[in-house]
Amino acid sequence: MSHEIRTPMNAIIGMTTIAAASIGDRNRLEDCLEKIGYSSKHLLMLINDVLDMSRIESNRVKLTREPFELYQFLNNFVSVVYPQASVKGVKFTEKTAGFSEHTTYLGDTLRLNQILLNLLSNAIKFTPQGGEVSLEVTHLPPAAGKAGSALLCRTPGSEWMRMR
Repeated sequence: MSHEIRTPMNAIIGMTTIAAASIGDRNRLEDCLEKIGYSSKHLLMLINDVLDMSRIESNRVKLTREPFELYQFLNNFVSVVYPQASVKGVKFTEKTAGFSEHTTYLGDTLRLNQILLNLLSNAIKFTPQGGEVSLEVTHLPPAAGKAGSALLCRTPGSEWMRMR
């Protein structure tokens, strides 16, 4: 658990340092503050999960169904994962395909973020220095009247997750 808490905490500390050095650059400052906000929310979610372990173990966790913008979600997510890969000396890439500029989904972004962060953190952790980890997100044609996406976390020679 300490590893999962360190990742957003390091992002908050790093973005705070960059923001402090970028006081005169409004765009850079806004970008840093957005990432700090995202990482803070993620850290709060992790702490809440630890404090609420009995609910998780008893399978009483409720998922939310709220609209979210896919590109914004991925941008925020990558801003947390990329530094982790960089520190380890692992190349991290992210690729999207088949989406329009504004793609809105309904779902639980905190849980989606938690799942992806756990998978990609482990992929980075177990990939040797100089290796590569990628996240590929592809729009799938509607099935049964619902649009979907395929998420794939990949390391050389293996796929960690494929989800529709």
